[in-house]
Amino acid sequence: MKRRSFLAAAGAGGTLGAAAAGFPAPAIAKGLREWRMVSRWPASFPDQYVAAERLARRIAAMSDGQLRITVLPPDALGDYKDTLDRVRGGEVAMARSLSYDWREGGWAFDVFTFVPLGMTEFERAVWLQNYGGQALWDGLYADLGVKPLLCGSVGPQAFGWFAEPIGGLDDLQGLRYRTTGITETIMQRLGAAPVVLPGSDIGPAVERGEIDAFELVGPAVDKAFNLHRFLPVYVFPSFHQTSGSIELIVNKALWDDLPPSLQQVVAVAAQAEQAANLADVHASNARALSELVEQDGVTLQTLPDDVLTALGEITGAVLRETREEAVPEQRRIFDHFLAARRSIMAWSGLTEAPFMAARQLPFRYV
Repeated sequence: MKRRSFLAAAGAGGTLGAAAAGFPAPAIAKGLREWRMVSRWPASFPDQYVAAERLARRIAAMSDGQLRITVLPPDALGDYKDTLDRVRGGEVAMARSLSYDWREGGWAFDVFTFVPLGMTEFERAVWLQNYGGQALWDGLYADLGVKPLLCGSVGPQAFGWFAEPIGGLDDLQGLRYRTTGITETIMQRLGAAPVVLPGSDIGPAVERGEIDAFELVGPAVDKAFNLHRFLPVYVFPSFHQTSGSIELIVNKALWDDLPPSLQQVVAVAAQAEQAANLADVHASNARALSELVEQDGVTLQTLPDDVLTALGEITGAVLRETREEAVPEQRRIFDHFLAARRSIMAWSGLTEAPFMAARQLPFRYV
């Protein structure tokens, strides 16, 4: 079943018999489960394939070997885009993915990965765990036949790579800027000329003079793919992806068939991996950023306030339009996200933001 047919058939549900068809009866009879998990990221991508393997080891250890998971690279079974179909149909039991991979089902799928100028990764965890966001996520995925769990982060991104520092809004007018998703619309309204192309095509496009600037992820990933070789100025902060939450999706019939103890094992292991992977990503980015500056001669810049303000205004307008176009159930998810964002921001704006600013003041520390 292809992803489009899967989305069209959402709501039909799944059966445990279909989901478990590929599992050996003797193993199930002994209470042993052998599952497979698809990783969205290959081994060459920093921090993520190893996170999937660590999650599998953690689940095996915590379950005393009752649940063992084999990790598969993204295209091991065919096109990664069909992974959701494979999980729903039971060809694989689970996948570590991004919810916006399934955005054909509607804009709310983006919300559980990122919202431009939305939340930090910690704030998103607060929304999901303490403000009722997880129940909305479960509801969104119920018709898809999967159970979602928060299970890591790709971290905050950079605004991107440029030939020269950005002095103001005029410098972005007509700029051919590689990006994807909702950022394409925002940058176009800002006056840039966004270009959508795969990450693997970025370097050649710069060399051919087809793009002037680009964004991909953050320091660790960008350096791993040698993107610093093409343009020298690295600009922050990202307005479009202030965090990138990673999900663990589990076939719902298989999830429901687990005894409560094993459900807790998977849920707690996913929560532990969220913390472990987020720490890994921040450490990798911090180290890579130092190397980019000290070894590779990269110039860092933060966006001027007038650019950030304009991006905020345009982002708000685009999000309002997107909200109006969403179906009522998905609009309700976004409204809930907005209400939680306001509440959480009131706290983090008094604590984390001033603290971060205070550390940049010119005083001697040690």
